[in-house]
Amino acid sequence: MRLYTTGLLQLSPIKTNDKMKKVFLLFAVIVMVLPLAAQIHFREGSFAEALQAAKAENKLVFMDCYTSWCGPCKRMASQVFVLEQVGEYFNPRFVCVKIDMEKGEGVELRKKYDVNAYPTLLVLNAKGELLSRHAGYLEADKLIEFAENGVKGGGLTEMHKRYAAGERSVEFIRDYLAQLDDAAMSGTLHDVADDFLKDKADAVLTDENMYKLFRSYAKPGYAVFRPVYARKTELVKRYGEDAGLHLEKAWESGARKFLKRKARDIVGYDGTGLDAYYALMKKCKVPEAEGIRAAVLVYGTIAKKEWSSLLDALVTYSYFSRMVEDDVHYACSSLFYGQNNGQGWENAGERKRFATLLKERIKALKGKKDTSGRTMTIGDKTMPIMEYYCQSYEKMLKGLK
Repeated sequence: MRLYTTGLLQLSPIKTNDKMKKVFLLFAVIVMVLPLAAQIHFREGSFAEALQAAKAENKLVFMDCYTSWCGPCKRMASQVFVLEQVGEYFNPRFVCVKIDMEKGEGVELRKKYDVNAYPTLLVLNAKGELLSRHAGYLEADKLIEFAENGVKGGGLTEMHKRYAAGERSVEFIRDYLAQLDDAAMSGTLHDVADDFLKDKADAVLTDENMYKLFRSYAKPGYAVFRPVYARKTELVKRYGEDAGLHLEKAWESGARKFLKRKARDIVGYDGTGLDAYYALMKKCKVPEAEGIRAAVLVYGTIAKKEWSSLLDALVTYSYFSRMVEDDVHYACSSLFYGQNNGQGWENAGERKRFATLLKERIKALKGKKDTSGRTMTIGDKTMPIMEYYCQSYEKMLKGLK
């Protein structure tokens, strides 16, 4: 074997003996291993094997619940888990595993631990019992702080015990719900908030702290929501017009759960569930129930390429007071190009309705000052986004003729 040292002008061979070879190989191994030792060591194998290892080594389990498409997951893997201070903390205390929640045993683990946001970071004992949990990206110091709560039995673990023991003060429930929200434990959060607020409609209207809890967590499906909504006038008088608007937006947010999703993509909608929700809104006299329903149908029908239903929903949505022009433009574009640039539209009545809608949007945007600050660049020309939408509507209208 020959090694070479390099200088500015020459390469000179260095003869080595067996002893030098061994030293060199040992040095190479050390150089390769050091970076691995400095970061979190995620083990291969199944979840059950991780629990067995934790029991044998008297450690806890740290589980990174991720997906292949999750940006923050990738950032943590490349920027946080590789840091020396993180590896030095985790490796002696935890059996660390990374599990894709959309593949293999990850699918069942996602259901077991109610994982619905990514990354979700779990600290478990050797029995698989949850000690601490966080959803979302964490910097190194915050990650270590989170894990330490699990080691010490603080954080959610302590909150669960206090709640099970019957503690129900407003201050405790507020902090407990905040931690559940931080951990993206939506199922438990719903149960705790719904149970705590169920008989507190009067308090919501008189106690500002109770109203803050209601505003932060209550949804139309909660027992307290409809009694409070029925007294909306009193609520507005006590807390202002924004309190009334929040109630209306809660109905709107509740309707979105009827969109069917696969990962981040909308793939359809639950028509039966949405119809029942619409009937409930009408029963509760929600003033813009039609617009709320249409907002869901716009995206659901695009996903299913139900063009006639999309046109119906789009016409209704265009008159909704909280209509978003971005959504209208997206829906119009989907409808137009879904009909082969308008040329494949066999139903003359639908073509006419769509043309009328486009004319209305052009009239609404033509000459209107765009205060959003957003722009669109087409070729060498940059224009305000609403001007671009207006030109796009004009192009579609021309294509219908």
